[in-house]
Amino acid sequence: MSTDLDLDSKIALLMSLAAEDREGGPGRDPSMPLPPRLRHATEVGALRPFNLRTVRSSGPRAQKTTLLRILMTNACSFNCHYCPMRRDREMPRTLLKPEELVRVFLAARARGWCEGLFITTGIPGRPVKVMDDLITVLELLRDKHRFTGYIHVKILPGVEQAQVERITALATRVSVNLEAACGEHLTRIAPEKNLATTLTTLEQARSLVMHGRAEAAAGKPADALRPGGRAGMTMQLVVGATPDSDRTIVGKIAELYAGGGIHHSQFSAFRPIRDTPMEDVRATPALREFRLYQADHLMRAYGFGADELAFDDGGNLPLTLDPKVAWALAHPELFPVEVRTASPTRLLRVPGIGPASARRLVAERGQTTLRGLADLRKLGVITSRAAGFLTLGGRRLQTTRWSEQLGFWRAEDEIGAPHIMYDVSPGTFR
Repeated sequence: MSTDLDLDSKIALLMSLAAEDREGGPGRDPSMPLPPRLRHATEVGALRPFNLRTVRSSGPRAQKTTLLRILMTNACSFNCHYCPMRRDREMPRTLLKPEELVRVFLAARARGWCEGLFITTGIPGRPVKVMDDLITVLELLRDKHRFTGYIHVKILPGVEQAQVERITALATRVSVNLEAACGEHLTRIAPEKNLATTLTTLEQARSLVMHGRAEAAAGKPADALRPGGRAGMTMQLVVGATPDSDRTIVGKIAELYAGGGIHHSQFSAFRPIRDTPMEDVRATPALREFRLYQADHLMRAYGFGADELAFDDGGNLPLTLDPKVAWALAHPELFPVEVRTASPTRLLRVPGIGPASARRLVAERGQTTLRGLADLRKLGVITSRAAGFLTLGGRRLQTTRWSEQLGFWRAEDEIGAPHIMYDVSPGTFR
């Protein structure tokens, strides 16, 4: 089977394989229409529940993996004000049954289009019933088809403890959508959701992930069919749909990180969705989402505390500066840093120096004499950022530190930008 088809052609082929045999499944006449619940699956308004995305794992042995990301259904009984799937919004709905979802994934994998699976879903009816369907998907893949690869699945808040236990045992990674950092603000935009309930579900899953890691550390052999969430958890927040500032968001995720078991956070900049109560609310700058990802990375990989980050008077990260640069400029007393003698921890705080380049610097300076910017660049240092914060043998490498380029307006002002309404949100599949 050719792998050079475009995404639309791949989706069309996979959808033709989705229906059950009695509805005209594999081998069906392609001229015949799909059953009603699948007929609109490829339309934009139905959120096109298929997507192929290549992700890169972290760590020294980072590998690329292509995931088939599937929205099992965009039908939902919740009426969140910002969501394209909200109950009262007129739109084509689509639904994949567990057996169909499995068939689609295995077909895509057999054609070499993906190695792993990411599943999310709307909530049509009771969360407990939807969770049973998700569990059925994972049981079919693990127990019937003996699939040992990567599976990431969303856990729905408020489901039963036994369901959390079962799906965490079967998944490689699980995630819970927080949506907002403040319970009062969440209720304002999602009246049927409760942050306390969501956090209870998160803690249930976290305890299972942590227990599995403790068993692995004690020598229990890994079971590829029962990975137990070994890749950790993720959580998602919608940025800008509520008054939560970046300081509040960062504080909440730092609080949750402290309990362990969470791999990273996902952020989705708010987009006004057509035919929703928030369609007239201004979109959140995508750069704000990006700054939060950078801040999150500083906390997880660089040892920054939430209280160390630099926020503006409104409690938000400056859009015009990388958070690491903003922190460095706010602490002139800590710079410049001497390349030849600084500890790895101090080097890691320099803009333009990451964990890998810090390790290389320390190793290289013990074997040779570093003489200038060219030597630093060879070791992975981004010298356009780092030079103003460093000395080499007591000599300043650059007389000026970071300076902002002047513009006609600030990035956060977005002067003259048109108000755009969307049919879907870029954050649907995170």
